[in-house]
Order: sequence, then structure tokens, then C-alpha cells
Amino acid sequence: MITQAEIDALLDAMQVEFEKTGDDADRPGLITFQSDDWIGFDLPTCCTAIWRGIRYRGIRVTISRERETRVWTHGEALAAGERLEHLEDLKSVQDAAI
Repeated sequence: MITQAEIDALLDAMQVEFEKTGDDADRPGLITFQSDDWIGFDLPTCCTAIWRGIRYRGIRVTISRERETRVWTHGEALAAGERLEHLEDLKSVQDAAI
């Protein structure tokens, strides 16, 4: 099971890598939860519009029996079939709390 601290560390590491390389494929892209892992998980998510879906720090969160619980880069998310318009920039923890 992944923790919120681990998710934050992965997102931040991906953002640092993107800033270093400038390659969009390296930026944070998607957070997925296997449905059993999601039940009872306390992640401060929001949904500002139904078409945007659930977000954590601006990154889309999906829950499915078919997906593993993990954090994906932008490139990995696109390769897995995520649509480009669903991918947004990472927000800081402080900005996401607003």
C-alpha cells in the first residue's frame, strides 16, 4: 500500500526530473488506485468539474480493479491510453490546499 507521503515524494521527484530535462514525458501524469487500495485511503482530493475527474495536487486520480496502485509519469500515462486533455500540471501542496 502506498502512503500520501510516498505519493508526494514521487510527484515531486517527477517534477524535478521534468525541470531538469524539459521533457514533457517526465512530468507527473496520473495517479491510479486499485479499487481495494482506495477504500479507506485518506487522500485530500477534489473534483471541481465532472469532466476533470478526481484530482490530487492537480493530477488526475483514477480508481479501477484493473489498474495497480501507482504514480505514472506523463509519458507512461499517455502510453497506457490516458487522453492528453486529462493531464494537467502539478500543483504545490500549498496551492492544492486552496
